[in-house]
Amino acid sequence: MATRITKKLVSISGRCTRNIPQKTRVFSTSSSSFSSSDYLQTISHVPTMHFQPAIPQLPIPTLQDTCQRYLATQGAFLSPEEFEETKAIVEEFERGEGHELNIELVEQNKKNSHTSYITDSWLDMYLTYRASVVLNSNPVTLISDDARPAYMQQILRATNITVSILRFLKTLREGKLVPDVIHKNPAVTDTEEFWRSVGSLSAHEAYRHAVKSNAYPLDMSQFQRIFNATRIPQPIRDELFCDVTQRHVLVMCRGRMYVVDVLEEDGSIVSGQIIQAHLQFIFDDSASSPPQDHPVGFLTTQDRDTWTRLRKHIVELSKDNQDNMGLIDSALFCLCLEDDLSNDNVEDIKRGLYGNAGNRWFDKTIQLIVTKAGRLLINLEHSWGDGLTLKRVVTEAFQDSIDRPAVSPEGAIRNADHSKTVRKLEFSFDNVIHQGIEKAQLDHLHRTNQLNIQCMDYNKYGSTFLKGCRLSPDAVAQLAMQMAYSRVTGDTAATYESCSTALYKHGRTETVRSATSETKRCAEAFNGNTSVSLAEKVSLLKACSDKHRQLSAQATAGQGWDRHLFALRVLAMKSGKSIPRLFQDSAYANINTITLSTSTMGRNTASDGAAFAPVSPTGLGVAYSVGKDGMQWTGSSYKTSPNLSDFVECIKQASDEIHEVLKKAMK
Repeated sequence: MATRITKKLVSISGRCTRNIPQKTRVFSTSSSSFSSSDYLQTISHVPTMHFQPAIPQLPIPTLQDTCQRYLATQGAFLSPEEFEETKAIVEEFERGEGHELNIELVEQNKKNSHTSYITDSWLDMYLTYRASVVLNSNPVTLISDDARPAYMQQILRATNITVSILRFLKTLREGKLVPDVIHKNPAVTDTEEFWRSVGSLSAHEAYRHAVKSNAYPLDMSQFQRIFNATRIPQPIRDELFCDVTQRHVLVMCRGRMYVVDVLEEDGSIVSGQIIQAHLQFIFDDSASSPPQDHPVGFLTTQDRDTWTRLRKHIVELSKDNQDNMGLIDSALFCLCLEDDLSNDNVEDIKRGLYGNAGNRWFDKTIQLIVTKAGRLLINLEHSWGDGLTLKRVVTEAFQDSIDRPAVSPEGAIRNADHSKTVRKLEFSFDNVIHQGIEKAQLDHLHRTNQLNIQCMDYNKYGSTFLKGCRLSPDAVAQLAMQMAYSRVTGDTAATYESCSTALYKHGRTETVRSATSETKRCAEAFNGNTSVSLAEKVSLLKACSDKHRQLSAQATAGQGWDRHLFALRVLAMKSGKSIPRLFQDSAYANINTITLSTSTMGRNTASDGAAFAPVSPTGLGVAYSVGKDGMQWTGSSYKTSPNLSDFVECIKQASDEIHEVLKKAMK
């Protein structure tokens, strides 16, 4: 089954398969079909995890295909002489050590059909990483504003989004959330008839029926780890902790910490008016309390070994400290109320990515940040899962908060008994912790002062125009970045474009290697080469688009080379065998030193942008989206990176030049 699906998916365009959120719709029942305000309005005809037992295992590419794809990527970076050297090393690997390792990997995979061959190694990569999660791992998403100014009041908006997230939680946990499915023909498959028909079938029968109908169910295992979860620092390898029995959220305000029960003992959601009263009480209480001169949240910004040592010391200081840590770890999510007033995207993105760190707990799976201006940001701890899962939570909770707000500006804040459901967390610290927090503040300030953020909205054209030119919108966005990087540095960027493999059981991501021989030739043709004709430029643009579609489709189908080689390298290291020459080759090291880290989640009404830091000190990070009529970019750089302003300006120039060529070609 997995092989047949892979072959079918490779034939689908990269845009359709790679940007899964753009193509995932669900059939909405009428609001009368389920009246409880504790749930989302869209209630599923089939259990949320109905397809899960039948989701196929992530395929392991053939070693020959992986080696060929790897060499094809290297072709854009190596001289002819260097390429021949690397080719010889790859051929030796394919015949010898790589062949033996791959046999072992395939045999292990057969014994672990319940999961993916990459799952454990990929999770280990995150949890054994010893640097701070801030900048190095956690991304931020800026949620769209409410179009109604009166609903942007801070406590009001915090209440409404909290209740809507809780509705999502209950809908999910009670199996009423519509399963994630890519509908290639939604008029046929995203219908009440389709959902009722698959609901009457067993998991495997339903899955086969869906695929035959050109609808592709997605793995939903990550949804089980998003609430009541925390990454806990531990020696060598961190722990992912989850306690689904708990009913409280962690609220942080002015560096002080509170826990608030938001679910009743029977599991129903506490009324929005009561939650609003509790949040207002916390906001007022933190304002009347003495300034928090040693906010413990700063410790979550430290490297994992330092944080492990200090957290252990905190817990050993008192039983109350231990209990407080347990309440933090088991909270449904973290809600951060900000006391700063801002309405600027760059400043808000900085705040969400790393700012006001004393008022954060960066180990929580979800940190929902609400500014004084009512703006919403989500900081995501990344080890447990990926942006695709978060996007669905954000999209549905945002829309629910708009359509069915739990509280309104007209309603007065009710009186509530805070003593029973709100608890202020007070810690006992000694000089070791005080000094640790002070050092964490200095270290955090030094690291974040190195980071630059810049946003750009580009409105000359978007996906509508590019599709009309029969070009992949994502391919053109990636090409603009390749052209810009080449103009600023004179080099080709080792590029990472994240791609979901959620079509497979426990799928995480694969890499689309967007820098290709095709983009290199196109960049050279556009960057000041006046001898290249209009027809040649159009041909080069089409070649870039076709190649990108192919790479995106392969990656979505688990047929990239990055994860396969990663798994083989990990296997070699764990076996105690000598590391194959391939993994010691400078070409392998260079192509895996990512200088341009990119990711797109596609435009939607719930998101107003995202950001993450570069993955290397000399690199750039770019979160982008392509809408129908424009594109949006958020770039990040360090002081040792290429100039970010020049890079963003060159993206604009490259996009303009591509537009000009395509417009001329249409005449």
